[in-house]
Amino acid sequence: MSTYVMFLRGINVGGVRVPMPRLREVLTEAGAREVTTWLATGNVRLAFDGPADDLKTLAERVLSDEFGYEAYVLVRDADELANIVDAWPFTPDDAHHRYVVLGGAPAYDDAQAAIDANPSDEHVLAAGDDLYWRTLKGATTTSPVAKVLARPRWKSTTTTRNLNTLEKMLA
Repeated sequence: MSTYVMFLRGINVGGVRVPMPRLREVLTEAGAREVTTWLATGNVRLAFDGPADDLKTLAERVLSDEFGYEAYVLVRDADELANIVDAWPFTPDDAHHRYVVLGGAPAYDDAQAAIDANPSDEHVLAAGDDLYWRTLKGATTTSPVAKVLARPRWKSTTTTRNLNTLEKMLA
């Protein structure tokens, strides 16, 4: 049995309602164990007997069936998430948010081009499949990178999480 973290994309916004108690039940009924959720944004830690790809496929199917939407989830081994958190590449400070855009590495060129075209106090760095993003507090939805990540091209295959949340999930 392996420990995984799973991130649901696009829930509890835009009419897609996934209550966390029912989410835990559905995943448990599908074979997961020790299912824990954080916030109402689809942050899940669980144990599962099988590879991450099988968990992803299973979770997308059962969530789509149960909640009536086209589910998209990102799955990482818990140790892999710990490595992502530990590798945060920028100096933390009180003026900036620390984000990881899971699945966001392909958006790096677009994000960096947006920063270059509209100089701002934000930074991005691709690492593996993911994108590290440091942006000023208060600019999370309006910064050049935020506008890139909101494009349909990236919005459907990525999900952004605050590093604080990821740290809590690992504690």
